[in-house]
Amino acid sequence: MKIYYAGQDVDAPCGRCGGETRHQVLTASEGVPDRLICGNCRSVHKYRAAKPEPLARSPRVPRLPAVAKTGGARPNSLTAQFQETLVREQGGASARPYRVSEVWEEGAWMDHPTFGLGRVQRRIGKKVDVLFQSGLKTLVSA
Repeated sequence: MKIYYAGQDVDAPCGRCGGETRHQVLTASEGVPDRLICGNCRSVHKYRAAKPEPLARSPRVPRLPAVAKTGGARPNSLTAQFQETLVREQGGASARPYRVSEVWEEGAWMDHPTFGLGRVQRRIGKKVDVLFQSGLKTLVSA
């Protein structure tokens, strides 16, 4: 470990100059600098040791989709419920494009630009809960 003393020149980061510059030690305690003065801008600040180099990170391994891990959707999951309802009612044939200005009633099928095909589960005031393959979403209805 290096021992520092008052009056010694050191290279240290300077917040005002925005980089590592030559400084002079103003005070030191137990061989470690306390206060420095920048040789460029003459600002006085605490000594900050140079940051250590970050460790190299190992590349991330992509996760497998949940369906591939479990071997399929769980029987009582919303995805499975959606698939069953879709097959039973053939909702794709009667689906209407989603519009906020349209009144959506329970049981109606909609084609949402982001979530895809969905079925209205219940109506609550000016909002509807819609079951999509990705899960239950609350949307605005007229």
